[in-house]
Amino acid sequence: MNLRLILLLGLVSFFADWLYESMRAVAPQYLQHLGATAAFVGFVFGLGDALGYAARFVTGPLADRRGGYWLETFLGYGLQLAAIAGLLFTRDLWQVAALIFLERFGKALRTPARDVIISSAGGEEAKGRAFGIHAALDQLGAVAGVVMATAMLYSSYAPQDVFKASLIPGLAALLTLYTAYRIADVKLERRRATTIALTEDVLLFGLAQFFLGLSTVHISLSMYRFGEVSWMGSLLYLVAMITEVFASPALGYLADKSNRAVLTAPFFSVLLAFTYFAGAVHPALLFLGAVFYSIVTSYTDVIAKAHAAKAGGAASLGFVNAMWGFGTLLGAVLYGYLTDLHAYDLIVASAAASALASLVIIWRQTRS
Repeated sequence: MNLRLILLLGLVSFFADWLYESMRAVAPQYLQHLGATAAFVGFVFGLGDALGYAARFVTGPLADRRGGYWLETFLGYGLQLAAIAGLLFTRDLWQVAALIFLERFGKALRTPARDVIISSAGGEEAKGRAFGIHAALDQLGAVAGVVMATAMLYSSYAPQDVFKASLIPGLAALLTLYTAYRIADVKLERRRATTIALTEDVLLFGLAQFFLGLSTVHISLSMYRFGEVSWMGSLLYLVAMITEVFASPALGYLADKSNRAVLTAPFFSVLLAFTYFAGAVHPALLFLGAVFYSIVTSYTDVIAKAHAAKAGGAASLGFVNAMWGFGTLLGAVLYGYLTDLHAYDLIVASAAASALASLVIIWRQTRS
């Protein structure tokens, strides 16, 4: 195991997560300040997340076909930095949205290529440890970024000040990546780009993930509802980030213990919808909703990925991620529109119906 390279790449992700998670911690409130509706915020973050997931279905095979990996990694991190720097100079809603989309595409471009480098650094005997070390540093950076954003908004700094401050860790990420590239003493695992037919099980699980995404109230909408006190929205996001630190390993342990772990997420998406509904009366319940949201998203990153990988490998992962992303996009726009109408009861009904559809599909799979 090339521990030095793994630690350097983990440090790159620490700084990069600091960069873009601090932006995401203030962007919903910033869009509201610029005059955006809840439906528009849901569209921006839903499409951004869908793009970030679905594009990997293309960027992964392209990186495999070229075989260099470092170039895609540099370009991806560079695009994220450029997108957030661009937020300093624009006040137009659609221009801000385009930069948020560009940041998500940058992540989609660099993630598959970077993961190959991490895997190569881990070698045959320590791939799990390599990704574990990297994930820990990655999430610590996310927490650091959201803490910075929350503290700055609480201290009456403007969102542009947060964007400007985040450029410092963004530049540190690129410098650390260059250092990692210079000292990398590892033979990259050249992966052959292939097309794998999707099985019926994968197609059905992808459909279940679509309905799960459709049942999930995007956290940007809860942050939007704190628009009058923007630092509260960032604090809400911080609760979600901290929850993810503990939820991901716990769900991983659960997945190893029981195949039925794949049934858990729809229950939490319904609880999320109920807390979103109740938050209209008791806003503090939105913080409980942030916990439920993180459990659902951690599920997609841990249990759903493990299930998809067993069923069909890279093509399966790409398809399942894309279906989750498309469901999230539709849900974010729909629930944003219903939020503008204050139709919170319809949000609960729609989320419950979608969650039930997801649960039934997965249940039938686990029974067969």
